[in-house]
Order: sequence, then C-alpha cells, then structure tokens
Amino acid sequence: MAEPMLPFEDLRIELPDYVKEDGSVASQPFSKSSHTFFRRETLKSDGEGVGLRTDYFKQHLVAIFEKIGRPVPYRFTDHLGRNRSMDGGCLKFVGPDGQDIAEFVELGGYIVAATPKPALVAQYGTTNPAATDIEQLEKDGSLSVTERKQLIDARLGQGNFRKQVLASWQDRCAVTSCELSVVLRASHILPWRDADNAERLDPENGLPLIATLDALFDAGLISFSDDGRLLCSSSLKEYPDLVSPGLKLPRSPSPKMRTYLDRHRRQHGF
Repeated sequence: MAEPMLPFEDLRIELPDYVKEDGSVASQPFSKSSHTFFRRETLKSDGEGVGLRTDYFKQHLVAIFEKIGRPVPYRFTDHLGRNRSMDGGCLKFVGPDGQDIAEFVELGGYIVAATPKPALVAQYGTTNPAATDIEQLEKDGSLSVTERKQLIDARLGQGNFRKQVLASWQDRCAVTSCELSVVLRASHILPWRDADNAERLDPENGLPLIATLDALFDAGLISFSDDGRLLCSSSLKEYPDLVSPGLKLPRSPSPKMRTYLDRHRRQHGF
C-alpha cells in the first residue's frame, strides 16, 4: 500500500532543539528534514537506546502526549511552525521491537502516531491527569492484571473500550461520519474522574468523535440531547465556524447512554 497522504498536524508544540552535552549541533530526535513514514520493519537503530538523545525523545514524546491528550502524530508542526517528524531510530528504541514503552498507530502498515505506555508516562509525565490516574491504577491491589490493563487502556482511549465504542458506530465519528481512525477519539461521556470502574469500561459511556469535537465535548462546550442533537455552549457564539449548526447523531442514544448524557449536560450547565 502507498504511503499515507496525511498532513502535518498543526500542533505548534514547543520543542526546543536537542544539543549535545558539549553544546554542539546534533541530529534531531524529531527531524526537521526527512518526513517519510516508516513501516515497523524498516525502523533501524544503533546501540541500546540509552543516552541523552533518547531521553530527550522520550521526555518530549510524553510532553506532547500530555499536551494533546491523544496519540502523538508522527509528523506535526512545532512552536515555530516548522515541520517535524519522529526519528526512526528513536521510534525503534521505544517501540514494540525495542524497549516496548510506546505503542504505534498504523495506517496501511505505516506508523502514523505513537502513544507512550503507562510506564513511560509515569517516568516522564508532569501535568497530565492521566498520569496520576494511571499511577493510581498501578497501585490498586484490588484489581487483577486483566482489569488493570483494561482500565489503563480505557484511560488512554485505547483497548477494548475504544474498539467497542467505535464498533457501535461503524468505526466512524458519531457526528461527522469520518472514518480516519488516527483522528478518532473514544470519548468518555461521563468523565473518568466522576465514573466508577464499571462506568469507565462501559462502551455506552463512550462516543467516537474526531479530535476537535472530542476536545469540545471533554471541555463541556458541546453536549447532546436525548434525541442526539448537538448542543453548543453559549461560549461558542464567538466561534461560529468551529461547529456547524444542525449536527445530530445518526441514531437516538440508547436509554443507558441517555443517562450518561443527562449527567454530562447537568455537569456542564446545559
């Protein structure tokens, strides 16, 4: 299959240049030049993946993940508007064929995004509430290994929770019908912090949304009525081009989903 024709995501994320200890110029763990997508089997690296350069990659992979709250796209723009992409060697080190501390999102056999695993988030995470939640799950002795993995995956919008949520809506965004999996999020209706473990894993407590709608939904700037109509907060009046009027879910939510949506609306003042 041909290489994906995906654009550079406009993250404008702050990404200082990597320099060696002596201050000399070094090749960048997030490249400024070649941005060709890699297949997993084409990743190459030298050494054990231990050192300042790989530490820089790990640290900033987690920092970007914390900032955007989803898998980190393989190529994106930095805070200066420059095109950046992940170094193949660094990907090899953190990926399943290396230290296995990051998962890859693949499209047509090509790596299009990477998600740091809980161990890496716990090591380098600083601001993301997910890091704290994952740490609590890791320490919860009442959970079985299987339960803990299911909950961690769900907290990251991955695993069976994501699969079930997307399958319920034919692997499309529930609002726009977008099928591009790399931009789809399995959004919790009742936020993680307010849900018990059963609710956190319940696919009825989820909607597949494209990244923009997911961010608005999570922030409580949009919600949905019992018949599936998209509701907008008055705060969005100043941004009329952000959400198209008249959007609606293609089917009415189930009774159980309506209870979650009711709690979401009440929580955010709809």
